[in-house]
Amino acid sequence: MTTYYLALDLGAESGRLIHGTLEKGRLSVQELHRFLNTPIQKGDSLHWDIENLFQEVMIGLRKAAERDDPISSISCSSWGLDYVLFDAKGNVLSPSHHYRDPRTGKVVDQVLKKIPWEDIFAETGIQFMPINTLFQLAAEPGRRLRKADKLLTIGDAFNYLLSGTAKVDQSGASTTQLYNPRTESWSRTLLHALDLPAEVFPPIVPCGTRLGVLRPEIGKQTRLQHEDIDRVEVVASCSHDTAAAVAAVPAVGRDWAFLSSGTWSLLGTESPVPL
Repeated sequence: MTTYYLALDLGAESGRLIHGTLEKGRLSVQELHRFLNTPIQKGDSLHWDIENLFQEVMIGLRKAAERDDPISSISCSSWGLDYVLFDAKGNVLSPSHHYRDPRTGKVVDQVLKKIPWEDIFAETGIQFMPINTLFQLAAEPGRRLRKADKLLTIGDAFNYLLSGTAKVDQSGASTTQLYNPRTESWSRTLLHALDLPAEVFPPIVPCGTRLGVLRPEIGKQTRLQHEDIDRVEVVASCSHDTAAAVAAVPAVGRDWAFLSSGTWSLLGTESPVPL
């Protein structure tokens, strides 16, 4: 039996849609669509063009439909740290800031006055970087967060746009510096210390969780699915691209490490439990 998959890989510089064919235990892949991811500079603000990125995704899905392969499922991975805010109707609350936006540098001292760095590290195990989601949210105007119904990391945001189901997978949550890997949940300690509305943080799910099927209107517009036939599942895989890459490393045993090179390089090893 041959099974077909789609993988949406959003990078901080470019994105691509990959077609995968699994046949007799062997996976072959082909790039169907590649596009630039160019941030928008507006004054001192730097943010992502989420609308344009989604239109590029739609182009890729139309190209996939032209192959006439029955797609089993689709999932999205992306860079970490950044997020998209949505209102109660599912509309994007722009702008979606770039992690290099300078606004976070102004709030670091304010955050550390509310909760010591040692406590942040004890909760999350994440290194100190002003670009982390924790500091980005501390820089958000209160009125924006009050208008928000949900917050999703980039990969999970696109899974939501495709499926209509709002969940954050563990790999995406782990990049926010708001996730406690021991409890496998959002850190109530940090949310309380920073006065962040807990209700905007969706449930965290294991990587590989099925979110549902492709939204009917997207299936119709792209011709990727027709009515109740050929329903394409949307899966919350490893939405953090580095986690996805490391999960695919063909290594066994304990004596190995990885160097993942993309927008930047990360050196590490796998551990069965948090350190």
